[in-house]
Amino acid sequence: MVYILIGVILIAIIVPIISVLPSARQKERMQMRMIARAAGVSVELTSIDDPNPKQDKYIAYTGKPIPAVLKVVAYRLQRKRHSDWRNLPKVSWCRFRDLDNNWHWKSELSEAMNKQLGEWLEDVACDLPADVVQIEENSYNISVYWHEGTKGDEQAVLDFLKHSAELSLIEPNPEDLR
Repeated sequence: MVYILIGVILIAIIVPIISVLPSARQKERMQMRMIARAAGVSVELTSIDDPNPKQDKYIAYTGKPIPAVLKVVAYRLQRKRHSDWRNLPKVSWCRFRDLDNNWHWKSELSEAMNKQLGEWLEDVACDLPADVVQIEENSYNISVYWHEGTKGDEQAVLDFLKHSAELSLIEPNPEDLR
């Protein structure tokens, strides 16, 4: 009887300790985020408006609509600014993936935006991991919103961010080229 009592006490002590430990999937995500931080990319748990809000999952069991919000992970890289960035036009862009896996621009692009960057974004968006929901740039911060589906996909996201930051955001002024 004493052995059973000792066994029950040990189980009562060990089970809560084991339940607090991270799962294999949580460890994998931590590893992905550490790789991103080591590459100079900030990682943030955030929520965004769902680019595809007309889905059945946004209707409560009572029939009332619920907010179309996605909980995602944002990988962000800040673009280097020109010395006269305050005098340049503000340029921001946003692309999102629809339910058919096609990419779309959220709004009209600024005329000041570099055409080469826009074309590159159209070409490379298809190569991003399947769980990337949205990519955007606002206030010189390039962001990729995704669900961190598969280990190894973070490298494609990091490469996208680095290459996006290397391309010029503003269309070069013809007077500056002379």
